[in-house]
Amino acid sequence: MMFNRIFTTVKPFMVDTFVHQQSPLKCSSIFNILGIQLRTYNPKVNIEWVPPPKVSCLDPSKSGDRGTLPKLDLSRPQTRFTRKRTPAEFADREDLSPEIKKINSLEYAPLKNQIQAIKQDVLRTVQRHKFDCASLESTIACLTIRIRNQQRHTSAWKRDKISLVTCKENIERRNALLKHLRAYDYKRFEWLLEKLDLVYHPHPTTMEPVTRKGSIMKLTTIYCDRMRNKRLDDYRKELEKEKLKFAEEKAQLEKWIEEEEQQLGLRK
Repeated sequence: MMFNRIFTTVKPFMVDTFVHQQSPLKCSSIFNILGIQLRTYNPKVNIEWVPPPKVSCLDPSKSGDRGTLPKLDLSRPQTRFTRKRTPAEFADREDLSPEIKKINSLEYAPLKNQIQAIKQDVLRTVQRHKFDCASLESTIACLTIRIRNQQRHTSAWKRDKISLVTCKENIERRNALLKHLRAYDYKRFEWLLEKLDLVYHPHPTTMEPVTRKGSIMKLTTIYCDRMRNKRLDDYRKELEKEKLKFAEEKAQLEKWIEEEEQQLGLRK
C-alpha cells in the first residue's frame, strides 16, 4: 500500500518500467526519482557557515572614509566676511559691536555655511596654489567633505532617497578621480590619501558571488588543512619526546658495545 502511494507521484512510464518488469529497486533510486536528496553534512564536523552581512555602499568602511567632518570653531566669522580679510582682522574691527560679530559668526549661520567653512579649510591644505579649485586634489577634497556630510545626514534620515542616490554618485565619482590620480601621479595619490584620511578600494576585476556551497567548500578546505597541521604537530611532539628515550638507549648500547670489545680484546 505504501509502495503504491510513493509511486503515485512518479510518471506512468516510470511505474510501468519498474513495477511491471519486477526489477529490484533500491531505496536510493526511489528517492532519486522523487527528487529527494539523501546527502547531508557530517554532524561531527564543526563547520558552520554564516552568510556575510550586507554592507551598504554608503558605509564609511566601504566607501573608504576613515575620518569624519573636522570640528569647527563656531566663534569664527562666516566665510563671506573673510574673503578679502583674515578672521583676525574681522575680529579686530572697532566699528562693529560684539553682538554684530556674534550674529555674523558661524554659531548663528546655517549648516551649509558651516560646511562651506570646513570645505575651505580642507581645500587650503591640498590646493596647489591660492586660486586652485579645479585640480584633481581640490576636486577630491571637496567631494570628500560633501560625502561625509551626506553620510552624516543619511545615517539619521535613512528614507531620504535623493540624498542616498546623490551620496552614492559622489562616491563613485571620487573613486574614478582617485583611480585617475593613482595612474597619473602615485606619490601625490598617497599624499592625498594621508591628508584626507582615506582608503582607496579599487573596483574588483571579477565579481564572485557569495554562495553557500562555495563557502562551505572553502571552509572544508580550511578545516582539513588545520586538522592535518594539528596531526603533524602532534606527531612531531611525539617524536621529540621519543628523542630522549632513543638517546638513552643509544648511550646504553654504545656502552655495552665498548665493554664487549674490551672483554674480547678488540679495542686497545
